[in-house]
Amino acid sequence: MFKTVLKSELRGIVRDKMNIFFILFPVILGGIGYFIIPVIEDAVQPGNPTPQIVAMFMILMTGYIFGAVTAFTLLDDRDDNVLMSLKITPFSVRLYVIMKLVISYVFGVLAMILLTYATGFLPNTSIWNIILIAVVGALQAPAIALIVNSFARNKVEGFVVMKTSGLILIIPVLVFWIQSWKEVFLVFSPGFWPARLIQMELLPMIDVNFTFMVYFFAGVVYNILFAFLLLKLYVKKANL
Repeated sequence: MFKTVLKSELRGIVRDKMNIFFILFPVILGGIGYFIIPVIEDAVQPGNPTPQIVAMFMILMTGYIFGAVTAFTLLDDRDDNVLMSLKITPFSVRLYVIMKLVISYVFGVLAMILLTYATGFLPNTSIWNIILIAVVGALQAPAIALIVNSFARNKVEGFVVMKTSGLILIIPVLVFWIQSWKEVFLVFSPGFWPARLIQMELLPMIDVNFTFMVYFFAGVVYNILFAFLLLKLYVKKANL
């Protein structure tokens, strides 16, 4: 039963033209960044963090996109009464939702690794650290999907909520100016943790409060707890 649902879900992703666009968007984003970041580097004064901010934004945007894909497939499932139909089958509705979230996360990790490695956004970073950044960064995907579905009843409302949740991508930019104890005001943003890791790789000379691995593990724990709380909220609102 699980394999059947999984195959059907993967086929369903590529049937929707909007989903195909979202999936191809990281490739488009990476291509734009590959050419535009060197131009920005030549245009700004030395020490100006704009090129690094653009690179960080594009890396984080990848996980956000796959969260958006999952968000709208879940909204489709709600509109088509797929979730209600699953209630009369042996397959758990909650397991179905979790499966979709895991799929978005896996795709997000792979896309972030490929985009970062292929574009050279982190030129002096080892493949191991790129993988770690992707592991924590892609956790935004389940969070975005759950935020949209917890506060939207249809696709129209979903677009509004998704645009609002885009603020999550803006907050991490502040890591380039806040490295002291004041970073405690940023830790509530899921994107803060991968953003700090990216910044540490782009600007290794900065003075931060913890090591790379401390930020990594703290980011994984925080994002998992955040997604778990959102899942409980979604389950309650959707009456699953």
